[in-house]
Amino acid sequence: MNIPELHLPTENNDFIKNPYIKMAELRENTPVFWDEINDLFFFTRYKDVRSIQSTKSFGTTFNHIDGFEETIQNQNLPITSTAYKKSDQFGTYEHFWKSEEFSLLNLEGQLHKELRGLVAKAFLPRSVQQLVPFMEEKSTELFNNVKEAEFDMLKDYAQPYSVSIIGKLLGVPESDHLEFLDWSHKIVKMYDFEVSDENANQAEEAAKQFIEYTQDLLDKRRVDPQDDMITRLSQVSEDNNFLSDDQIICTVILLLNAGHEATVNTLGNGLHALLTLNKSFEEIKNEAENINDIVEELIRYDSPLQFFQRYALEDIEIGGHSISRGSKVAILLGSANRDPRVFEHPDQINFKREMKDHSSWGGGIHFCIGTHLARLELGVSFNHILEKEFKLIEEPTRTGAFGIRGFKNLLVSV
Repeated sequence: MNIPELHLPTENNDFIKNPYIKMAELRENTPVFWDEINDLFFFTRYKDVRSIQSTKSFGTTFNHIDGFEETIQNQNLPITSTAYKKSDQFGTYEHFWKSEEFSLLNLEGQLHKELRGLVAKAFLPRSVQQLVPFMEEKSTELFNNVKEAEFDMLKDYAQPYSVSIIGKLLGVPESDHLEFLDWSHKIVKMYDFEVSDENANQAEEAAKQFIEYTQDLLDKRRVDPQDDMITRLSQVSEDNNFLSDDQIICTVILLLNAGHEATVNTLGNGLHALLTLNKSFEEIKNEAENINDIVEELIRYDSPLQFFQRYALEDIEIGGHSISRGSKVAILLGSANRDPRVFEHPDQINFKREMKDHSSWGGGIHFCIGTHLARLELGVSFNHILEKEFKLIEEPTRTGAFGIRGFKNLLVSV
């Protein structure tokens, strides 16, 4: 069956504002399509997205497979940063690619298994659970610090709340949190479809500073260990094999960028969704059985991460279409989360929804390693938010990015 050729209009402001209308049309009429401009096969339906997430027939890289480089070259497909990273090919953005080299998101095979196993040892549930009192305290403190009746929920609450928690977990002094925040904002702009030279240069400089800072902090922890993630990452081992400095630095950068940005955008997207329900927060609390149901439904409804790219590691049939070994595919998480074949009335928020298995946490070997932490901090935050009654001052503006979906600001009044 021939795959239709279409273009996902990620440069269109109306699409960025509400991509779900277009994605519903694609999901029903052309659930699998080829986008020549973005050089990707797109998958829109839940079944296909979850299959790609869970199977080992797709991966974020092919470095672990012998002969795969030749496959890519023979097919005249571009060798991208997510697939092919050797030190002499980092090019202009050396430090950015260095910060990505051992990211769990970009590893496959035995190296991914070994690194994730060691990181998981440092990311124990009990260590994360111990942060709950700090989450409660920080959330209360930030709301108490708001002196004006009108404020920006993102700048004044969500951003400092999220970076404080991940900073506390990692062991980053609070005085450095704002710098971390700035580095994170600049680096994640590299993950969308269109990246300007200005944004790429800023990401490169941010990565350079981030690497230098983390190396310095790691050196200090080896001399003076603390009860924090960086210390634990420096100490974990398997058969006397320890993480290298580069692996630890990449892991720290990943945990900050993934943890912070996703949490902030979930809080922003989620609160905006709640404020459009025409229900009081008291009604919402009474409607949901527990705060976890609210968190999961808000993530499903407006996911902070809209797509993920993979490589086909073998010839495979997905969604009734044959995908050749070496092809690049993109899975549309936001579209999968609103597939009516799986979610009844998917464009409506339903806190009593029985089907809760959305695609936003990932799947397979790349299931989000920070899920437990994210659920806890979002649960604490939305519990505090629902104790108040906020009003939207004006309709917020989207950041302009499709992949990482969020707002520039979220002005509310109490």
